[in-house]
Amino acid sequence: MTRSIGLILSGNVVGAALMMMRTLLISRLISLEDFGLGSLFLLALAMIEMMSALGFQQQIIQASDGNSARFQAAVQGLSVLRGVILAIVLFALAGPISLLFAVPGSVWAFQLIAVVPLVSGFVHFDAHRLSRRMEFAPSIILILLPPLGSILSVLPLYHLFGDYRVLLFAIILQMGLSVVVSHCVSKRHYHLRFDGTVILRCLRFGWPLMASGALMFLVFNGERAIIGRALGLETLALFSMALSLTLTPALVLLRSTMSFFLPQLSAAYGTVRYRSLSIAVLQTHIFLGCGMVAAVALLGGPFLTAVLGEKYAAALPFLVWLAVLQAFRVFQGGCAILALAAGHTKNELFANMVRVSLLPLAWLVIMDRGGVMTVIWIGTAGEAAGFAIGLGLVLGKQDLPLRPLLLPLVLAVVLLGVACFLDTRLGMIEAAMALMAVLTAMALNMPDLQAYVRRDAATGHQRET
Repeated sequence: MTRSIGLILSGNVVGAALMMMRTLLISRLISLEDFGLGSLFLLALAMIEMMSALGFQQQIIQASDGNSARFQAAVQGLSVLRGVILAIVLFALAGPISLLFAVPGSVWAFQLIAVVPLVSGFVHFDAHRLSRRMEFAPSIILILLPPLGSILSVLPLYHLFGDYRVLLFAIILQMGLSVVVSHCVSKRHYHLRFDGTVILRCLRFGWPLMASGALMFLVFNGERAIIGRALGLETLALFSMALSLTLTPALVLLRSTMSFFLPQLSAAYGTVRYRSLSIAVLQTHIFLGCGMVAAVALLGGPFLTAVLGEKYAAALPFLVWLAVLQAFRVFQGGCAILALAAGHTKNELFANMVRVSLLPLAWLVIMDRGGVMTVIWIGTAGEAAGFAIGLGLVLGKQDLPLRPLLLPLVLAVVLLGVACFLDTRLGMIEAAMALMAVLTAMALNMPDLQAYVRRDAATGHQRET
């Protein structure tokens, strides 16, 4: 177990670090306005990808016949169809998107970014199939090599272009490398099937995830779009940098725990060990979310100042509050994994609805001359409410107890409060001691997680042929 989680976590951390290095390097090389414009390309790409996510990787892992070559080939065929459709849609939307953000001269760039979903449709899913039996090395290679190639391209692209096009072509290169590497690490030959039965099955499983992805786009990018439209590209660049510094560790944790726990929960579903494993997974996410907030509270500001200097100093007040917002997203990640293991793909959709429902309020605040911080507070309230709904759904549908989670959740609230006010109420040493004390108390009151760690046994689906 230790080797598996260490491999997954280290791979995701290094992969995210490479992505962050690319972002930081580009932000230092180009102007704030160009970086803000580059953020719009990421925004458009995230919109089209998240609003069409059918959970192919999760289906390969969760399905009882996910190891079948015919099922895998059919899912890969559907992936190609999805990529072609997304490329057409994104190309068609290039003009309206450029007008929405008042950058009509960049229509060609939004059209070019349509290459990304087209190419990504041909990715090989064998690395995800191997994860069913806790073989994670191919997935880790797939995580690491494409961003490494992308970051190595930044300086040549900067000398060639010197503006927002650096980020544009670095994104395209990374996706191309992802497809190539996915084929290189596979053990099966690549085949495509277009099977109507499997397509309908995938759509039944994936449509709630697709709808949830549409909401997640609004969750992750709604405030960014509002701020960019109302307050300008420079403010968008500051907010995007603070968001990136807090969202990146949250995504690293969520990707790692999804890869590590979903095969175990899927294999254990319906057995006596599922109950204790589920509580351990929920407790793990509470602890990891709080640990992330503590790290950002103590190290986020010094890191931003050291790496970016005064150029992004105005983003410092956003860091801890955005980390708290992301912590609730990490808490919800445990609920999402349990729901996927049981095939309850609608849970996350309901949880995200509350978060999205507050976006109009954020827009009104901005229009009424409100500040970015108020938007962050509104978002945090939405994430907390979404987590409460997600937790209620998973506990109710799977008949799991709330009691083992009560004290850890109370301690989590205490830690988040300490982190938010440490700059004004506590010195750095006192704050570090307070945060570590709460984290220690939390760990001591998670007996299911302690028992899981002591067993040191992580098993997925039985070895398949």
